[in-house]
Amino acid sequence: MARTLCTVCGKPALYKCKYCGDALCKEHFAPEMHWCVAPDNYNRDLEEEETAPIAKPNDKRQVIADTNIAGIFSHNYSYLLLFLIALSFFLQLLIPGGLITRGPPNLYEVSLWLNPILVEERPWTLVTHIFLHGSFNHFFFNMLFFVFFAPVLERKIGSSKFLLIFFLSGIFAGIGWSLTSVSPVVGASGALCGIFATLAVLMPRMRVYFFFLIPMEIWMVVILFALFDFLMIGSGDMIAHIAHLSGLFFGLLAGLSLKKTYS
Repeated sequence: MARTLCTVCGKPALYKCKYCGDALCKEHFAPEMHWCVAPDNYNRDLEEEETAPIAKPNDKRQVIADTNIAGIFSHNYSYLLLFLIALSFFLQLLIPGGLITRGPPNLYEVSLWLNPILVEERPWTLVTHIFLHGSFNHFFFNMLFFVFFAPVLERKIGSSKFLLIFFLSGIFAGIGWSLTSVSPVVGASGALCGIFATLAVLMPRMRVYFFFLIPMEIWMVVILFALFDFLMIGSGDMIAHIAHLSGLFFGLLAGLSLKKTYS
């Protein structure tokens, strides 16, 4: 009979988190020690235990969720970013021409994409290029990657640090690209590489599925991605491999700076 393994480190699991259902070893049993998807429920239970005059072990109370927009995005900045990037892509679809339809560049995209030749005159494009994508496949796979990994990092290090890493990784990716190319670039890939690399440093035993098929620890996948991007530099495949590597490098530095606090 196969043994259940801890979702964090891969050691034999002894417990199951009642908040998220993850199988865990003793070291990672506490919600703050794993990427628990329901920390609010855990914190609420602790507050009730501290304030209730008489504890009721089997007391089950119905909680009405906050469904307004502010409640949904509060401390869930990864979902806010996902919404904003999706909104920007929707605008790209609505405005005639541009990258999606392969027509003449339109004002919206030209105002936001990163053009290395003009980056000194338009430094804001180091950030705004993150919110544009060149095709539906480009957008879809970036956002699929985002959904899997961005919320995990946000829960691990908090919303403010998550935002800082996301945008600085994107900026670093843009700078790396601008130093090595003169072609305009768009996409959140560099920022996502920073998120991925930060997770690999903070949670190296986290299991992911390489190409959705092969289970591997995240640090191995980061190495494979880095090797692929390095080998494909100059291939002319219309992918900004230098931007990926630049974002990845910043994410590694960010992870190392946070490791003592969050590992």
